Amino acid sequence: MPPFAMLRAFEAFGRTGGVRKAAQALGIDHAVVSRHLRALEQFVGTALIDRENGTRLLTSDGVEYHHRISAAFQEISSATQMLRRRDDQRLLIWCSPGIAYHWLSPRLSAFMLANPGIEIELRPIDYGPNFATNEADGDIRYVRHGGSDLPALGTRRIDLVRPPVFPVASVAYQMSIAGRLKSAADLLNLRLLHEESDAEWRAWLEEQGLTLDAATLPGPRMWHAHVALEAARNGEGIALANPLLVGTSLAAGQLVPLTASEQPLRSVTLGGYCFTAREDRWRDPALRKFHFWLEGRAAEASNAALPVPEIAQRE
Repeated sequence: MPPFAMLRAFEAFGRTGGVRKAAQALGIDHAVVSRHLRALEQFVGTALIDRENGTRLLTSDGVEYHHRISAAFQEISSATQMLRRRDDQRLLIWCSPGIAYHWLSPRLSAFMLANPGIEIELRPIDYGPNFATNEADGDIRYVRHGGSDLPALGTRRIDLVRPPVFPVASVAYQMSIAGRLKSAADLLNLRLLHEESDAEWRAWLEEQGLTLDAATLPGPRMWHAHVALEAARNGEGIALANPLLVGTSLAAGQLVPLTASEQPLRSVTLGGYCFTAREDRWRDPALRKFHFWLEGRAAEASNAALPVPEIAQRE
């Protein structure tokens, strides 16, 4: 048997698709993951990872080995969780960093006060868990319309809220571009703040009727919504947001929704926040209380009358 640490690093690498992501998932340094992977290849006597041209993909042997190792991990995890869940009132919830920071974390204390005995561990992370190995009890994530992100086999997903998306900036930045924003097309000449890519801005601009070429949209990449919004609050540019992420900032006057002087900017729905958990654990008492509570808070957020009157809603 190879040492368990080697197998654990290899399983995480194959699942997440990279050394750094595997290290983040395991909570260890990426150099340790790399050492475990090379040690495992020496142990089994064959290459498991194709390192040519920096691709770091699994070889054919690696794919087959990972499939069987993952199945073994799943069986170990399921057997262990079967015993732990009998009286366990702890829930490990993974969540997209933006919604975790701006919306969920300020509300968790209310849930725990209403449900004494249930402990919540919130883990903001930018990719979903492996439910097959019980990596998390539940996951809250933004899913874009028309995307290929389908629920994993053996899981159940519910829509929580599909919020409108609109551009926001600080009052100072709004004043600095006075007279320059006449229509959505003028945004292309301003400083756009992106998350990990320009996909969100590209989809939003296309909903405004613009035809965009293949060139990358201008503006810095911030990787996470809460980082992009912090940059917007500091007057560094324009970010896309929704009421769940910026409700507090709008109320405090830290951010304002942008308007165009000649052609209204449309607030459009590009996707929604979803909650996912294992199908066979959906009715566990603690998890059931949490997702019922979560649905209620999401419904309240969806029905809240957030003041963005200048922005026309898409019909």
